[in-house]
Amino acid sequence: MWTHLVIPLIFFHGIQCEVDRSPSMLAHYMNLLSIGESWIAATFDINSNGTFFYGKNADHVLEVGFRNKTLYMMLPISKSPIQNKNWEKRYVIDFDSVGKIGPSLELIITFQHNHIHVYDGCNEIFAGFEPHLFLSLVQAKVQVVENWMGPPPKHFQIGSGWPIGQKCKQDGVKKKYAESYSEEIEKHFQPSTFKDLDEIFFEQVVIAPNGFNGCKINNALLNINETTTLDCNICTCLARDDVVCRAIECPAVACMNPMMKKGGCCPTCGEQCYYENHKFANSHGEVFWPGDCYRCQCWDTKVQCSSEYATCEPPNCPEEDWVYNEKFNCCPKCRDFARFCDTHPCHKYATCTDSKRGPKCSCNTGFQGNGTYCEDIDECAFSQDAREQLGGCLAGSVCRNVPGSYKCDCLPGYQMIGEHTCLPLIRV
Repeated sequence: MWTHLVIPLIFFHGIQCEVDRSPSMLAHYMNLLSIGESWIAATFDINSNGTFFYGKNADHVLEVGFRNKTLYMMLPISKSPIQNKNWEKRYVIDFDSVGKIGPSLELIITFQHNHIHVYDGCNEIFAGFEPHLFLSLVQAKVQVVENWMGPPPKHFQIGSGWPIGQKCKQDGVKKKYAESYSEEIEKHFQPSTFKDLDEIFFEQVVIAPNGFNGCKINNALLNINETTTLDCNICTCLARDDVVCRAIECPAVACMNPMMKKGGCCPTCGEQCYYENHKFANSHGEVFWPGDCYRCQCWDTKVQCSSEYATCEPPNCPEEDWVYNEKFNCCPKCRDFARFCDTHPCHKYATCTDSKRGPKCSCNTGFQGNGTYCEDIDECAFSQDAREQLGGCLAGSVCRNVPGSYKCDCLPGYQMIGEHTCLPLIRV
């Protein structure tokens, strides 16, 4: 049974929420996220931007925010009890790649030990596994719902437990996975400031000064006879507002999966990836499966992964005996020596025995079949010799078949002595 802890919030007019930012509550936020079964939830306009949670101490940074329809998470990782300082892993999840969403987003992020899931309501947008997730930040400085641009969130909560189970109990969870990637951040990484993020996500509009006689093209200013590269074209300003452009000529590339890098104009070959610092590299564009239901692709040093859910048939054991792949939580299987027989997999005339590989069904004495189907053996159809080996029916009796066995009925004028013997009646 899940235990739920929810942060109390004060609501105003159903439009925005006021979060308690007192030192004791900020510490409580951090404690909840350290439990191992915790979640962050917020409902907000899809075009809004800001930080939901920011925690930092001398060793680690934990940050969750939303910018330009993209969720980004900077999560602390710890690979060993000894090396546990100054390592983060950045997750970037592009909600715009899902398709039509909004106008509001009901964001729920769950941290279930090493499993990370992101939902829009009951639509699962991202599912990942981080074996070294480390959310226990001691003496961290915490901020919540900061640097917000756009309508403020209508709802914000931090809690512990599993909210999806109750919220989506009726209709279940649908899979609508977004494009995403993750990357480890080296030691001594300094996170970007919000000013830097503004320059990344928001275009700066260029305004021509008074008296400018050159050319303005694609938000850039060119003086007369000046040549520059704009949007992969070589452009020259010949006279005022008179621009001539020609496309850049690109050389041929030899790799199997050429790519267009951000800001580049010509296809190029991406660099290889090392998944979770494995010794062997994956080439750019290569698809690989580190688990049964976990698909990854190398894309220019970054590994992009998503859960690929198969259509799972329920295993033939009670649900309380189901176990999942420990790392990538795919289709359930039966644990060793599960109580298979509790689901009654055998025929009614068979005996069930639990084993490590599943139930063993054996037809009872007097029946034949494979255990999942058993039919009665008609002993009365046996030959006289075979019936005698079974113990009867002897002279003066007739064989009558019954389920799983047979009976001997005496002929008129005979009396039953034992189970299979009839003797003539002696009349005095």
